[in-house]
Amino acid sequence: MSRDLGDFQTPPELAATLVRRLGRIGERWPRVLEPTCGRGNFLRAALDSPSPPREAIGVELQPAYRDEALAALGARATILGADVFAVDLAALPWRGDGPILAIGNPPWVTNAALGRLGSGNRPERRNVDNLPGLDAMTGASNFDLGEAVWLRLLDALADQPATIAMLCKTTVAHAVLARIRRRGPSASAEWVEVDARRWFGAAVSAGFLVVTLGEASPRVPVFPDPEAVAPARSMGWIGDRLAADFDAASALAFAVGRSPLDWRQGIKHDAAPVMELTAAGGALLNGLGDAVDVEPEYLYPLVKGADLARGVAAGRSLIVPHRSLGEDTRGLESAAPRLWAYLRSHAGRFEARRSSIYRGRPSFCLFGVGPYAFAPYKVAVAGIHRPTRFRAIGPVGGRPVVLDDTCYLLACESAEEAAVLAAVGNDPIVLGLARALAPPAAKRPVTKSLLGAIDLAAVLARADRDALAARAVAAMRDDLGRRDDPTPAVAAEIARLVAAS
Repeated sequence: MSRDLGDFQTPPELAATLVRRLGRIGERWPRVLEPTCGRGNFLRAALDSPSPPREAIGVELQPAYRDEALAALGARATILGADVFAVDLAALPWRGDGPILAIGNPPWVTNAALGRLGSGNRPERRNVDNLPGLDAMTGASNFDLGEAVWLRLLDALADQPATIAMLCKTTVAHAVLARIRRRGPSASAEWVEVDARRWFGAAVSAGFLVVTLGEASPRVPVFPDPEAVAPARSMGWIGDRLAADFDAASALAFAVGRSPLDWRQGIKHDAAPVMELTAAGGALLNGLGDAVDVEPEYLYPLVKGADLARGVAAGRSLIVPHRSLGEDTRGLESAAPRLWAYLRSHAGRFEARRSSIYRGRPSFCLFGVGPYAFAPYKVAVAGIHRPTRFRAIGPVGGRPVVLDDTCYLLACESAEEAAVLAAVGNDPIVLGLARALAPPAAKRPVTKSLLGAIDLAAVLARADRDALAARAVAAMRDDLGRRDDPTPAVAAEIARLVAAS
């Protein structure tokens, strides 16, 4: 496998199985195209099927793979030595006409990853979703090369009868379905889950997305494996959200909308060995094992996603050298000379941060920093840990706790507000909706986008108030360490939030 090209060659057995489930190829699609065809295993499976297509074209950039495909397929297929991002897919050398099946397994690597590898095998960078500001520079705009191949095919085949059927990561499938909904063309789809660990040795959720252009269907049946004849569930749209389990999400659709509260992501720094400190033997040690002596007003207790999942404080601190995005850190030279000297001594690690969000920003800057990061109380949830659990967070040693960027938070002004909102987050409505919306195997089942789509006011209106109050009281006791009876304060806060909503 060439990591530079995101190359996972499809085993012939899997290619044959997926071609077989599409039915009689030649009767439905006289023309078959395999972009990024590699050794041509999908073309070979189609041409060896009981109903082969009349024509077959493959596109492959790597000469070695192109030669293998030519040797395996001979005169039965045309193999173009070309970059799929440069070739005109709407002007391929077809001899005849008729519906097209585009089938294959495009690269499973992101544009950003190729940039880190210094690869030239990259599509032109574009803000394909017209994302605003910071989102256009961060992970929200990073896309998989497979997704870029999908977009090229959708554009090239939009005005003709065609089916696109390709292996891809689950995240790519969701992105493709979302873009089809926003931009067209009209299409129906099905998703076949594939065991990527078995077939490719990859610990990633993946499958076979089949999109038929010119049709329309509100549901996307989900088949649990390539041999399955009946779907296990359906994906579908609830408002502007693609629900991984359409039926479960439909039952809770009243809570899908827009959160009345602004969820924020925790602090991103990409320099953990320097910025994260651990107390040991009366000293603070960084991740390099060095003792660190900096001005304490720039140190904040740090909680990570794993800490939220365990419910255990980790005893770490995070250096936060500024309090607002874009603040010039050069003032530290006089305001905090020890910290400035420490950061300067590790300047190389900060300069090595490759993310474009740091480009043109002040030295040693962090992201996810603003008034919300320093709120005395917070509701926090981990993005990458299951089961989902919302926790109330309060100050430690008189200092506000900060969270890392694997977490999402709501800033709160009081312990009662944090406890009640955590209790709302842990309501069966919210937890059930989060499960229904997120793909079962998602690496990050909770995202800012998902949280922003849950209307907490609608949840509060339908929640069991007694159960809500009990959870809030437990949060005051277990999360915030409140030992007296907080029941009256919790009841007053619930009443306030109900009136405000």
